[in-house]
Amino acid sequence: MSVYTESPRLNDRSYDLNDQTWHPVGPDFKVTKTRDYTSLELEYSGECLANSINNGYGVRFQIRVDKKNPNYDSQGTLKTGNLKSEISTKSIYVGLPAGEYTVQMFAIAPNSGSSAKGVVLDPGGWGERILVSEM
Repeated sequence: MSVYTESPRLNDRSYDLNDQTWHPVGPDFKVTKTRDYTSLELEYSGECLANSINNGYGVRFQIRVDKKNPNYDSQGTLKTGNLKSEISTKSIYVGLPAGEYTVQMFAIAPNSGSSAKGVVLDPGGWGERILVSEM
């Protein structure tokens, strides 16, 4: 049996990224994991926007649980030449015990000296969400 959860709307405000550090973007939300032996799979497929990307190749996105790196992930990317695009990212966590966890999207302008201004998830406000599956 699988348990499914979804985030609230992600279009809460814009974010500025700098200093090659992962920053939370979009609201966080709680997920209750019901069993010890299952994995958590988190997915986002939706639009993102940056008003500007300076001195770099783009922005990388990753979904995190309790601000920690996943066991497996596929990071979404927004390239400098296309400041509004559809991204897809997935994170998988294994070995987490049953309990309540905080989920949030994180982003980074990864190149040395790069920054991104005005980063927004779901810029059209269509109601795109992070989907969470306990498998």
